Amino acid sequence: MIPQQHDLSILGVDFDPPLNYELIVSNGGITLLVAVENRGSFTESGVNLTARLMDRANAAKARELLNETLTLDDVAVGEVRVARFMQVSDLPARDSYHLVVELAPVADEVDTADNYRAYDIVGIVRK
Repeated sequence: MIPQQHDLSILGVDFDPPLNYELIVSNGGITLLVAVENRGSFTESGVNLTARLMDRANAAKARELLNETLTLDDVAVGEVRVARFMQVSDLPARDSYHLVVELAPVADEVDTADNYRAYDIVGIVRK
């Protein structure tokens, strides 16, 4: 018998359009996409997914540029849900950013190590 468990995971992130300055400008902004998988044995509801983008222009004084939380409802067992964050059009141009994506643990979750992802994003400023 397989034990019953709660387990959500951040599989990865992507951007629409891809991280290309010309595409972002022609599209009027960029949207963060985050893939979340329910690896547990229960449908999960009311799960908070937070994305924060920091300005790394001055590493000693990283400034938060964006902070958004989405609530995911009814993520079925085995489902991979792609969450779309609000499109951003007024992001200040920088050589690098730091992105943190965090999935709030559900009650009795067995593995929370995969609920957090951090990325350094470099090289999207037009030269």
